[in-house]
Amino acid sequence: MSGAGKKVVDVAFKAGKSIDWEGMAKLLVSDEARKEFATLRRTFDEVNSTLQTKFSQEPEPIDWEYYRKGIGSRLVDMYKEAYE
Repeated sequence: MSGAGKKVVDVAFKAGKSIDWEGMAKLLVSDEARKEFATLRRTFDEVNSTLQTKFSQEPEPIDWEYYRKGIGSRLVDMYKEAYE
């Protein structure tokens, strides 16, 4: 997993753990507020799950030869060196 992707997953995971959903739910007084809060929590869980899934996978390897054919070896070599 890339460094940036792993960082996103870690932050999302920690955010989900540190939110006191039950404590916030106790502060709500109207039924409409409870419904909106439930929607917020469900949406957060869905986004968090998507991030966990998407960024936990290894990216496909880059086909450097494909890019060498299109834009030239020097530029591709510079990017490859910076990437690795």
